[in-house]
Amino acid sequence: MSGRPDPQLLASAPGYRVELGADGVVHVHAGPVSFRLARDACETLTTTLARAMVKLARVCPKRPVLEVLPGGGEG
Repeated sequence: MSGRPDPQLLASAPGYRVELGADGVVHVHAGPVSFRLARDACETLTTTLARAMVKLARVCPKRPVLEVLPGGGEG
């Protein structure tokens, strides 16, 4: 045991996790990639990603997921 407290989980989704270390460093885990960021760097990264997603939604809108319903949609 290292004697260090475990990082505090801030948010998670399948394959993704964001934690706050005891030293104040934000740990971002995305699949096989991990970042250790100072809080201000994490805020800048988050803002940049959000701006990119807004732009992506404008230039390449998501198509709705279509599924076949039982009964062929009659009635």
